[in-house]
Parts: sequence; C-alpha cells; structure tokens
Amino acid sequence: MLLGLNLRNFTVIDEIAVSFGPGLNIVTGETGAGKSVIVDAINVILGDTVSPEYIKTGREEAHLEALFDISGNSQLGERLESLGFSVTGGELLIKRVIYRKGRSRAFINGGIATIPILGQASEGIIDIFSQHEHQSLLKSDNHIRVLDEFGGHGELVSGQRELYGRYREVSREIEKLAAAQKGLYDKEDFLKFQSAEIDDALLREGEDEELEDEKKRLLNSERLHTAALGAYETLYENEPSLLGSLSRLSSDIKDAARIDPALRQAGESLENATLQLKDSAFILRDYASGLGSDSGRLEVVESRLQEIKDLKRKYGDSIGKILVKREEIGKELRNIAGFEGELDRLGRVLEKIETEMRSGADKLSGQRKESALRLAKSLERDLKEVGIKGARFEAVIGEKDISADGIDDVSFLFSANPDETPKPLARVASGGELSRIMLVLKELISKEDGGSVIIFDEADSGIGGAVAETVGKKIKNLSRTCQVICITHLPQVAKFADTHLLVTKTLEDRKTQVRIRSLGRDERISELARMIGGINITEKTIAAAKEMLGN
Repeated sequence: MLLGLNLRNFTVIDEIAVSFGPGLNIVTGETGAGKSVIVDAINVILGDTVSPEYIKTGREEAHLEALFDISGNSQLGERLESLGFSVTGGELLIKRVIYRKGRSRAFINGGIATIPILGQASEGIIDIFSQHEHQSLLKSDNHIRVLDEFGGHGELVSGQRELYGRYREVSREIEKLAAAQKGLYDKEDFLKFQSAEIDDALLREGEDEELEDEKKRLLNSERLHTAALGAYETLYENEPSLLGSLSRLSSDIKDAARIDPALRQAGESLENATLQLKDSAFILRDYASGLGSDSGRLEVVESRLQEIKDLKRKYGDSIGKILVKREEIGKELRNIAGFEGELDRLGRVLEKIETEMRSGADKLSGQRKESALRLAKSLERDLKEVGIKGARFEAVIGEKDISADGIDDVSFLFSANPDETPKPLARVASGGELSRIMLVLKELISKEDGGSVIIFDEADSGIGGAVAETVGKKIKNLSRTCQVICITHLPQVAKFADTHLLVTKTLEDRKTQVRIRSLGRDERISELARMIGGINITEKTIAAAKEMLGN
C-alpha cells in the first residue's frame, strides 16, 4: 500500500505531502489544477527517465519520496533483501533526486540504487493505467500472466516452472560433460601413464629419509670403518687390551671383596662394565666388517633417491603427497571410466523431465485456450457496463518453443467498434479504454495481490450517467482487495471514496501554488456539488451531492 508522497521543487510544486489511505483514494480538482502531478511523480519515483524540466523554475534540484507498506508482500521483501536493501518494519521508502544538470540519483530504504536496480525493486508494486509506459496491460509479456490469473492456472504454472528449471539444470550438466568430452581420451592416456609411473616406483612412506641416512654412511664408510675398527682393537685386540686390563681389575676387586664386603658393589660394577664393553667390542667388529662389503650400493642409493626426486618434482614435495596424488589420479580415472555411463544416465533423466514438461505444457495450453474464450466473453459483456458497448476482445494463443511458462504465446487483441478487426491492445486502446479494460479484468480476476496499488488516471474519460455509476461501483469493488488511487472528474465515481483528495492551483505573489489536501465530509459535499454543477454551486447541486453521499 502506498502510504504517502513527499514532493519538493517538482514541476510547479514548492513542497507538498500527500497521505493515502487503504481502499479507494479519489483525486479530484478543476481541469488544469495539477491532478496528474501524482501520476507523474510516481512514474519518476518508479524509475522513469527524467529531465531538468521536472525541476521547478529557479531551483537546482527536485526531491520525490514515496513510502509503501509492504508488510503483506513477502515476495517483494525477499526481492529487496536479495538486492541488498534491508527491510525493517515492513516499510519501503523510495527516493529520487533530480538535478538541474540532468542527472539523478535513486535511494531505496536509504541505500543508493541504480535505475535498473530501482526497476527490479519496484516491479509489480504499482499498476498505473494512463497513457504511460507503466501500463502493464500494454506489455504483451504480461498477457499470459493475466490469463493465468483469470483461469486459476497457478498450480499448473508452478509445476511447469519447476520442471523447466530442472530441465535447464540437467541440460547444463550435459552440456558441461559434452564440452569436457573433447580431449577426454587423451587425458585418460596421460593419467594412466602418471598412475603407472607412481605405481612402478613402489614408494613407501619414510623411504627417502632412510636412503639419505644410508647415503651419508656410504660416503663416510672409510672414516666410520677406521673409527669402529680402532675402537674394537683398543678394547679387545691390542696388548694390553682395555678389556684385559678391566678384567684383571674386576678379578682383583672381587677377591678383595671376600675380605671386605664393602668392595662387593664396586666389584660387581666392574664385572658388568667388562661384559658391556665386550658386547660393544663385538658390535664394533661386526659393524667394521660390514662397511664396504658392497661397493655398488652407493650407486643404487643415489639412483633411487634421484628417482624419488623426479617424482616429487612432478607430483608433490614428499612421498606422502605423491601417494595422495596417486589416489586423486585414480579417482579421476574412475570418473572418466564412468563418464559415458553418467552421460547416458543424465540423458535418460532429461528425456523423462522433457516428457513430463511437455505433458504439463499441453495440459496447461488446453486450459488456457478454454480460459481465453471465457475471458473474451466475460470481458466483452462487462465492458458494455462501463460504456464500451461494441467492444470486441480476443485472447489469441500462439505456439512457441517450450519455456518456463509453457508453449503458449498469448496476445490480447481489442477493437472498440464491432465492425473493425481486433488489433494488438497497445495500438488501438486509448488511455480511458485501457483503464476500463483493466478495471474489468481486475474485477474478473478478483485476486488479492498483497498490498499492490492500482492507479486509474481518468478511467472514466468519455462516459457519464449510469455508466459512470457502474464504473464507480467496479472501482469500489476492486478497492476491497487492493489499494486504488483514482483520478476522476465524475461525481458518480468520486462519491465512492474512502479518502477524497482535492488538488487546487492558485496564484500567490505571482507564483503558482499547487496544494493537495484530504477533504472532510462537508468539504466533500462542496466538491461533489462543484463537480455536478460547475462554478455555480446551488442548493440543488448541494442537495444532489448530499444525496450521493447518503445524506
């Protein structure tokens, strides 16, 4: 619901604030008073192209603001959030600033917005019916939506969109796989070569570290041999040997311990040391004899280390990473092996979805064709009530490639005269006719749209009498399901107002002043009397106005 407008330095306006209520908001005023300023302002706020002509003479910029209550429109709230604009308190504030140099800026809930983003954010929030680009009924893309709303095809349409979404998703996956198929077999050969190269190396964790240690020993084998052999000979072979001397000492202390037991522990320690040194001597002897026994081992170790180094350069800087890479290669090879099978599986899935989608599209198309006939019949009947007596209307359904909304291309054709062939609505319907067509459509659809706003600009143009009364009733009926703002010059329509706004234009201090204010009951009687009788308001016109309001 549109709660209000704030306009400053816009066209001939200095500054005004307009509040709107729920239900039917009627806007009246003398010809030329500036009633259309509301429609012009809303069009600009919703993203219309602007020019310096919109700025009041002598001012450098114009400010326009519109405040909406969107608490009942969760879809719009989600759309705003997805566009990056926070929604708090269920309110939407759109602001447009126009500068004299020709540029403008837009703001949504305080955040800066580009004009394309503004268009996305405000899409569907207002339907304006006048000779203007916001006339959604003139856009053929909307005709299929109107027909589906009239026919109650919502469930079928939702199903079709869901199937089409799945169809496109699977199609993209197939396209992705098909694009990858080129060169796939060359890649498989390369991966097999890599896999074999790693497998043939028979790597194990820690092997490179062990080989490096062995290489160090082999490079220093002479030094290690000399040290080990020298230690062995000193301990065991030389005369006198260290073990021989230690053995004699151990024996002497052991004998002395028989005299003085206090030496027993020392004797046992010497005996244990003798045994340990003897073991060490034999270990050193075996170690020395083992060194240099295989003269070609160094070459083998260096060759193996180079092999591992080459693999590290290709597949990872450690044996662990090389083995992980081998697992990845194996997984990729398995995926390639299952590639054709996956492609076949997706093809069967796509075929099944396409069958369901085409079946649903055919069913939806059949229902649309039935609804199109009913819509044309109902619309022609109700248009007579609002003064378009000879109207001919057709909802023509053509065929198109299957899409999210099915296989139907819907176009509305119209002729105001029975002897003329119906033509596209945008080419033949006047602003007043279009407003009344949409009024009838909205009443036929009877769909509550969660806070949407409908604006009729001179919907009653060219009618009067009983027809005007019927138009007023239809507008009133429509206002029970959504907010309606109606600019009118007919008292038969104005009398149904829930909120009646009067636009006046005066000349003060040689400056034009436009004001918009809400009327109380007595003021409404005066305004209706003016609309009935013109400038000269008489007791009869006042009585007629009171009668219209039920007084």
